[in-house]
Amino acid sequence: MANPDGNTAHAAPVEPPEPFAPPAARDRRPAPTARVGRPRDQTRDGDILDAARAELAEHGYARMTMAGVAARAGAGKATVYRRWPSKAELVIDTIACTGHGAPRLDDVPDTGSLRGDLAALRGLKHKDEGVWEALAGIAAELQHSPQLAAVADERLVRPRVAVVRGLLARAAARGELAPGLDLDLIAQVPAAMVACRLVMGREPVDAAFLRSLADDVLVPLATGCPAARERPEDRPAR
Repeated sequence: MANPDGNTAHAAPVEPPEPFAPPAARDRRPAPTARVGRPRDQTRDGDILDAARAELAEHGYARMTMAGVAARAGAGKATVYRRWPSKAELVIDTIACTGHGAPRLDDVPDTGSLRGDLAALRGLKHKDEGVWEALAGIAAELQHSPQLAAVADERLVRPRVAVVRGLLARAAARGELAPGLDLDLIAQVPAAMVACRLVMGREPVDAAFLRSLADDVLVPLATGCPAARERPEDRPAR
């Protein structure tokens, strides 16, 4: 127990260190209010993400290692682990940063029809650039890694489901949709079909597939109307 003056060398720390953490790692920990594993200086993030992207493409998820990423980035393993405590989190951040982030509802102009809004969403190609290709590379791992699947769901799937849900709500407000629909369930249909195509069919998620998914599946399902091909007025403005 410490003396009243606090000078005893063996005084117990106010917050004991986490188990198994070496002394050097304890000294480098951020303050308790900081995000675990992330330092304040993130100037190396871009180099590490670029290295992770290259390692993932070259070796695949199963054979990709944090040590390999660190070596390619010219950084220490501790630097990588402080930013990304697990390979799954690093891979998901790498995929998420391949494009420019998931689209938001505000990014999609209100075209006056569900089909037009979905066409406008597809027009935001830069938002999903490289995401589907990268996801295809880890599709097999999603079945065996609950952690990777959970992070992928949070970072990549849910934001895109939310945008589709918002577009369906727009269409409902315009009176386009059949009554009594479960919009939350219907909003998951595109993500489910993409996952099936990647994991089970091992086929690419290309522009033709996304267009057919909207015109032949989602719009007829939501509106109760037969499929119709994209009209000129439904095309996003350039």
